[in-house]
Amino acid sequence: MMGIREKRLENDFKELTALVNNSGGKLVIISAQGQPPHTYVIEYNCRGIEKIQGTEPVFRNAHRVEITIGSSYPRDKPDAKFLTPLFHPNVYDNLKVCLGSYWTMAETLTELVIRIGKIIQYSDDVLNLNSPANSVAKDWAKSNMRLFPVDKQTFKSMQNPSSTITWNDL
Repeated sequence: MMGIREKRLENDFKELTALVNNSGGKLVIISAQGQPPHTYVIEYNCRGIEKIQGTEPVFRNAHRVEITIGSSYPRDKPDAKFLTPLFHPNVYDNLKVCLGSYWTMAETLTELVIRIGKIIQYSDDVLNLNSPANSVAKDWAKSNMRLFPVDKQTFKSMQNPSSTITWNDL
């Protein structure tokens, strides 16, 4: 018999696969480990900031993130870490994503994947300058708010294919 965690992981995989299939190539599942999957490498094909050269951003258009779902999921949030460089106030120097202290069991893997996409793009609804993981990036972002978001992508929702989810919706 399948436990709550396994059922949730299975549903997350189905939802994420639908999101990826409807993304027009903007999202790719590079790898999924486990039965059902509990570790993913997701590629985002959107503009983000790799680093700052002087005061100017150096953009990158492909980003990879490893999402690891622990044994106490969905009670506890997954871990997310960039495998490619990203300069962002909510990403630590070691490239771990700061997901904040607020996590609800109702947040799905798909919503997390979209939230990370919004982080890459400096979407103002997820940009948290109050408790930065990277204070250098926070200081730079504060004086460059006019540049944000650096990209906007739209994805089709799995629940209702005729509606769309944008990074800004979640």
